[in-house]
Amino acid sequence: MRQGKPLQHVLPVLRFFSKTVWEHRPSYLLLVLGNTALRGLSPFVNIVLPKFIIDELVGLKRPDVLAKWVALLAGANFAVHILNSIRDYLLNRAHFFFGRKLDELLGQRCMEMDFEYTENAEMLNQLEKAKIGVSWYSGGIAGLANNLMNIVSSLIRLAGTLYILVLLSPWLILWLIGVLIVMMLVNAKNQQYHVQFMKDLVGINRRFSYFFGLLKDFRFGKDIRLYDATDMMMKRVNHYIEEDWGLQMKRTTVWNRFAVMQTFLNTLQQGVLFGYLGLRVLAGAITIGEFQMLISTAGAFSDSLQTVLNQVLDIGKNADFMYEYVRFMEYPQAKVSGSEPLPTGVSYNLELRGVSFKYPGSDTYALKDVSLRISEGQRLAVVGPNGAGKTTLVKLLTRLYDPDEGEILLNGHDIRQFPLEDYTRLFSVVFQDFKLLSFSVRENVDIGDGSDEDRVRAALRRAGLEEKVSGLKRDIDTPVYKSFDEEGIEFSGGESQKLAIARAIYRGSPIVILDEPTAALDPVAEYEIYRHFDRLVGDRTAIYISHRLSSCRFCDRIAVFDEGRILEYGTHDELLARGGLYRKMWDTQAQWYVRRDAAAG
Repeated sequence: MRQGKPLQHVLPVLRFFSKTVWEHRPSYLLLVLGNTALRGLSPFVNIVLPKFIIDELVGLKRPDVLAKWVALLAGANFAVHILNSIRDYLLNRAHFFFGRKLDELLGQRCMEMDFEYTENAEMLNQLEKAKIGVSWYSGGIAGLANNLMNIVSSLIRLAGTLYILVLLSPWLILWLIGVLIVMMLVNAKNQQYHVQFMKDLVGINRRFSYFFGLLKDFRFGKDIRLYDATDMMMKRVNHYIEEDWGLQMKRTTVWNRFAVMQTFLNTLQQGVLFGYLGLRVLAGAITIGEFQMLISTAGAFSDSLQTVLNQVLDIGKNADFMYEYVRFMEYPQAKVSGSEPLPTGVSYNLELRGVSFKYPGSDTYALKDVSLRISEGQRLAVVGPNGAGKTTLVKLLTRLYDPDEGEILLNGHDIRQFPLEDYTRLFSVVFQDFKLLSFSVRENVDIGDGSDEDRVRAALRRAGLEEKVSGLKRDIDTPVYKSFDEEGIEFSGGESQKLAIARAIYRGSPIVILDEPTAALDPVAEYEIYRHFDRLVGDRTAIYISHRLSSCRFCDRIAVFDEGRILEYGTHDELLARGGLYRKMWDTQAQWYVRRDAAAG
């Protein structure tokens, strides 16, 4: 957590969460006001009424009067108890709602944020801080509301008890305030240490969660077992457990020291209070009933003042945590989303003009001065060695990133002029590191597009996965993976690729990109998948990314990338005749294609 001036984050946090409350459950504000009044006034029932009962017991001893005071005290406490129960029920419901809502908004923000942030370590740390910001450490909206309600209700009690003390024993006020100031200073030091403790814990928690998550993720099970990585993983996990344990023990030691100091100050305060008021009773200055009322009043005054001071410190500490959530949620979008309507019912032609790009935090160009035209219906193969910039090209075309220099045009217009969501719908992409979700097969195919069962089945059939899926017990509603359901299906690598391809087919976008999704297969199997997919694409524009050349024979044009530049461009025959990098790559891989042709013959 970042530290700065005390309470500097309170106002931004209050603005953000007040807006959230107003947008999603404005009735919560009335609940907060009612609860504040109840908390502030209800303690006076047990401060004032017992005084009259005690004075009646040691004074006139009238049974009827005593009965009235006792009945009034019992009835008032019963009413307060009922109101407190209703309040707690309503507040718990509201706080549960807002806890889920804040998690939902955080997840939505993660899905909508610029892609570049998902590969940024600083932003990942900020996300971890944001999670803590609305966890039980800070209390989220519930914690913030409780801070505010405690402060205001304590101020109400403070005003009432101060009035009683001024009337009956004004000198007690100075003593109570003096002790509380010392307590406040001790507590402020404790809060400052706690904030630093949580800051130190963030990095450890993120690393621990990553490694511990790997241990529980079945998808990593084969690699961990076959490579005997259990010991390595457990050493990492145990290392972070020990780091966390060391911090926790240090925190506990410091907390105990502060607790001892608080206990001593409370004992000193109570001793002086009882001694002073006892002497006043013996001197006849106050009655026994007034003695009891002053003891209760002094306790309520002390508690109220201490609550105000502590809650002010606490709201500052909590606001520091919660500000990390606000900061994450309000982090500016770097990517511009235009407003020019995307043309419909026309051919889509893409062009890169002098495009250069560096990944954030890198001094090396991933792409340098790239110019390229991709016409409607064209088959383009983008090939080159690993690290040549092929996947970066895809990320720029699909606006996961924007170029640092140059421009990308769609039908002659800068793609940043179009609404981002509309533009990205032009693409169906199967990435090398494609991900399947622990949802049903159906949901993995029709992500975000509603459920059209006929289209889902057609996509599975065209991808070559219909027979496999139809043989499952729950058909297309079978969960992918066993993460949440024992009847889930663990697809093989090839089947997973087919499901990812079915997703791209279902989307039906006019531009299709395959970014090495078959890199784990041998070249012959890769060729067959590319060839099959090319037939599925039909007359749509297709871009095939690979460091192998299996897709090049049936492509109209081939762009050979190396070190972020287009080194060669042309047809398969033209590039072979040129005798450059493409020819070298082809000759190196030719054995696979000779075998393929021989097998086909």
